[in-house]
Amino acid sequence: MAHRHHHRPDGPCHFSLMSLSARRRLMMAAAPLALLWMAVAWAMGVWG
Repeated sequence: MAHRHHHRPDGPCHFSLMSLSARRRLMMAAAPLALLWMAVAWAMGVWG
């Protein structure tokens, strides 16, 4: 009869937004590291 579910202002929507931005920052930080790691692995394979 009465709607009993109400959204808190700091609820799952805000949390998902924060986790999404954190994931994007992690990807932006990991991409150059991944490229550097591949370059080092290639150099070790060539020179090693």
